Amino acid sequence: MSDELWVVRAGERAKYVDEFIAESYIAISFVDFASEDLSRADEAAVRARASSGAEKAYANQLVAFAYRMQVSDIVIVPRLASHRDYLVARIVGPYEYVPDAGASGPHRRTVEWLGRFKYEDMSQAATNTMGAILTIFRPTAVEPELRSLLTALAPLNQEPAEAPKPRPRRTATPADSTPVAVAPPARPLPQALLDINLDSKGRARITSGHPALLMEQTPRHVDPQEDWRGVPGIYVLTGTDVQQSLTRTGNERTLTATLIVKPWAYVGLSEDFLGRITSHRQNKPEWRRALLVRRDGRPFNSDDIKYLERRVHAALEETGEVLLTQTTPRGNLSARPSDTAMLDACADTVVAVLRLTGTLI
Repeated sequence: MSDELWVVRAGERAKYVDEFIAESYIAISFVDFASEDLSRADEAAVRARASSGAEKAYANQLVAFAYRMQVSDIVIVPRLASHRDYLVARIVGPYEYVPDAGASGPHRRTVEWLGRFKYEDMSQAATNTMGAILTIFRPTAVEPELRSLLTALAPLNQEPAEAPKPRPRRTATPADSTPVAVAPPARPLPQALLDINLDSKGRARITSGHPALLMEQTPRHVDPQEDWRGVPGIYVLTGTDVQQSLTRTGNERTLTATLIVKPWAYVGLSEDFLGRITSHRQNKPEWRRALLVRRDGRPFNSDDIKYLERRVHAALEETGEVLLTQTTPRGNLSARPSDTAMLDACADTVVAVLRLTGTLI
C-alpha cells in the first residue's frame, strides 16, 4: 500500500465523529488562525502568517490537511471516548471549504469509510504514538504496525463485543468483609506536552504548544511576573481542606482522631492577574498556590474566558477528587466563543497541569 497514512481527530473526545460518519467527511477548525478558503491561498502564504509557536503548529496542520493530503490517502480517526476503537477511511475528494459549517470546522475532505480496529489490538508503542495531542499528524513511528491492522478491519456498523466486566478487587480485610469494586475514572485522563521552567522564587512558567497556552504557577507569597498584568485569562487557586473525625473505640472508650485531607480549588477569571491575586490574599485564606492561565499569542476575548472558567470548574468537579467551595462560577455558558473545541482542550490541559503539580492525583 503506497497511499499516505494520517491521523485526524474528530474534536475533543471525538465529539464530531458521528457527524463524520453520517456525512462521510473529516474536518478541522483552527478558525481563529485561518477562517477562509485555503484553496485560494498556498502553503507559503499560510505559513507566513504564523508569528508564534502555537500559530506555527496550526499552520503545519492546516498545510497538511489542505495541501499535503491526497485522494486515496488513508485516515485514522480515534473514537476512544465511546467505543475504544479507531475508524479508518480513504480520502475520496479534494480539500473543500464550507463557510457555514458547524463547530467541527469549515475545512473538509470527503471520505469513504472502510472499517475500524480496536484499541486493544495495538502495542503500547502504537498506543503512545496515537496519543499525540495534535489534531492532524503522520504516525510514521508505528506505521508498519498500523498498516497491518488495516488488512483486517471490522465493519464500521458492527458493535464491538461487550468487554468482560473486571472482577472486584479485594482488600486485605477479614474473610467476612464485602469485596470492594474499584470504579474506573469517569473519563480518560487528559494528555499534555508541556515545557516547564522554574525560577529562583519558585514560580513555574508552563507552556503548552497545542492548545497554545501560557501558564504560571506561583506560591501564595510571591507575585506573578509582570507580564501577567493587564492580560485576560483564568486562574485556579489551590490548597488543601482538612477535616477531623472523632470516634471512641475499645473498652476504654479511646478517643481516636482522624484527619481527612482533600485538595481544594477555586476557579476564577480576570483581566488583571496581579490585582486579583492581591485581593485573594486578603479574603481567601485557604489557597497556597495559584495557577494562572492565558493564551500564548493572540489573547483570549471576554467570551473565551467566561466559557473556559466554567469548563475548568466542570472538569475539576468531574474528577471527584477536589473540593470546590464555590457554587456557581462567574463564567457564563451562554457565552459565544469562536472555538469551543480549542477551549475544551485548554480545560483538559489545565487539569493535566494540576495533576502534574500535585493538586490532583
